[in-house]
Amino acid sequence: MPDSSNKFSRFLQELKRRKTDRVIVMYAAAAFAILQLADILQGGLSLPDWIMTLLIIFFAAGFPVVAVFSWFFDITPQGIEKTKPMTRTRRNKMEAQLRTWKETTMISVIVIIALIIFNIVRGNIQSSEIKTASKTIAVLPFENMVPNEIFPHNTNAITVLIIGELRKIKVLQVTDRWEVNEFVTQNKSVAEIARKLDVSFLVTGEIINIKDLVLITVNLIKADRKKPRTIWTDKFSVDPKGNFSELLEIPIEIGNQLKIVLSAEEKNRIKKKPTVNTAAFFNYLEGTTYQDDARTGYQYLSMNDSIFNDLSTSKSFNLALFFYDKAIEADSTFALAYAKRAITRALGYRGGYFTAGDHMEKCLSDIKRALDLDKDLTEARIAYGFYYYYFADDFVKALEYFREVSEKEPFNCENNFYMAIVLRAMGEWEQSQAKIKQVVRYNIKNPLFLTNIGLSYQALHQYDTAIYFHDKAIERMPGWSPPYTNKIEALVLRDGNTNEAEIVLETAVKMTTGGFFPYIDMILDLYGGRYQEALVKAEVADSSDFPDQGSRFLLLAEIHKNLKNHDLARSHYKSAFEYYTKLLSETPDDPGLLSLVGISAAGLKERARALEAGQKALTLTKYNGMDKSDRMRDLANIYMVLGKYDKAMDLIEELLKNPSSLSPGLLKLDPVWKPLSGRSGFKAMLEKYTPNG
Repeated sequence: MPDSSNKFSRFLQELKRRKTDRVIVMYAAAAFAILQLADILQGGLSLPDWIMTLLIIFFAAGFPVVAVFSWFFDITPQGIEKTKPMTRTRRNKMEAQLRTWKETTMISVIVIIALIIFNIVRGNIQSSEIKTASKTIAVLPFENMVPNEIFPHNTNAITVLIIGELRKIKVLQVTDRWEVNEFVTQNKSVAEIARKLDVSFLVTGEIINIKDLVLITVNLIKADRKKPRTIWTDKFSVDPKGNFSELLEIPIEIGNQLKIVLSAEEKNRIKKKPTVNTAAFFNYLEGTTYQDDARTGYQYLSMNDSIFNDLSTSKSFNLALFFYDKAIEADSTFALAYAKRAITRALGYRGGYFTAGDHMEKCLSDIKRALDLDKDLTEARIAYGFYYYYFADDFVKALEYFREVSEKEPFNCENNFYMAIVLRAMGEWEQSQAKIKQVVRYNIKNPLFLTNIGLSYQALHQYDTAIYFHDKAIERMPGWSPPYTNKIEALVLRDGNTNEAEIVLETAVKMTTGGFFPYIDMILDLYGGRYQEALVKAEVADSSDFPDQGSRFLLLAEIHKNLKNHDLARSHYKSAFEYYTKLLSETPDDPGLLSLVGISAAGLKERARALEAGQKALTLTKYNGMDKSDRMRDLANIYMVLGKYDKAMDLIEELLKNPSSLSPGLLKLDPVWKPLSGRSGFKAMLEKYTPNG
């Protein structure tokens, strides 16, 4: 029987003599090194995904060719020659070297296998870390190094595009651009920004050019606490005068790198080109950038904050319209540009920057044109919601369009937020809270959403929950004043004293540059019975410390009334009456102004005028939401000043048992309600509506 082990030994000797073993080891090592290098540099060299598969197939197919070639041929100084048979002397020498060769080969094989296992394990660990990390992401402003004549566009347009498209991925929570900008301008490191924004991933980038071609480098960073690391880098080319398709690949690639399985619907929505015209597309992006700036400005200015400049906000609204106009001039079939222009008109009107006469019909025309071009366009339906909510004052119709979007895109946070606000205004509190829970589920990071959610819970007399959401808003944007103001109000409503509210006020003054905190400080003095202190502060305060001059007059009137300075109180009521009456002449059906005229008239003991204004304000407030409860509270205030306490108590009980900005704690604290303290039934009513009372 042949000795098989001897045959195998001879085969190994022949492999060594023909140097086939060296060729195989060298080939495997070289292939491994090239594959590792290609994997590392794939993003930096802009290699496509299929390059790794191609290399593996190439090296696998080449292996038998190289092995067979090295068996039959030798490379000598004279060239390639066929391998000669081995002599006996050479065979004896080979047998002596075989043992050493076996050991060396075994060590090499072990090292190669260890390297392969190490890389596989490391890759699996990193992949697992990415999969399990929270899908929260922020896009930092890209560094632009391209001359204006080659890329004459706002650099923020690229980040606005990426943010907008990433929001189409359902599982991702994407931080708003303005939040990111606040931290970037503070020159914080990537790790600090990620920690402040509470995100797991950051996107950074730079824009360079090679001749007329624009290259956008995108980096995806895993924001580890100890040391952030770049997990993916790639380059995308854009011809500002030609194709921009690669831009739409960026969010898909980011989703893939985050190990998110994108649905076909998500991919199609991201890849869908809104226009084929490059000039129209980039003008649209610039318009959207300015609309984003304008929306940020008006939303926060409208909440009595000066962190954003009113003039720059007005300019941003007009620039948004300008660039949408240019986009539509370049492509008259650009449905999305029409829809976004309509939204800009509605928001500009809401913020007081546009008039209904100039923009209401144009807004409606833009919406109809957008839907003619694309009957399924989500943004056009949102525009309809804004049109009916802001221009037409038809909440039912606005809700109809917001609901259509909600059914189609339940993850659309903006739509859900505005739907919740409309439902709240209509008094549909249960439905509004259901929508708010959807907002919380898909986006718990936007401070505007957070503090508004807090206001809803505040109106429902759930003060601890309200304070939680105001705190979250403060945490997200500590330099923005409205959440502090809202939290102070919630604390007073809950506690019936000013102790904690005053602590929050001190923090707010230190942390923010906006808000009417001096005015709030005077009100807290009034609630605390510190009338003389409130008076001194009110008399030396600047006009910018108050929401308007009328609020200053009313506060001074209330202070003097409690100090028994009746003539001075009357004088200030008269100034407030004249101030608000003048404003009312410009907008005679404004319920808020009517209420203020009524309160001022009540202070002057003009009963008929006060009651007429207060009751008309309540009648004109169509919906049973927050506005209506505020007008009821104002009317109760008018009844108190006029001495009609029974009527005031009827309204107070309605407000306590329904959503409102009144609580048993505030009724005990605010001197407006002090005359009720000795009346029968008032104490029982307070006990009835005090939690656990």
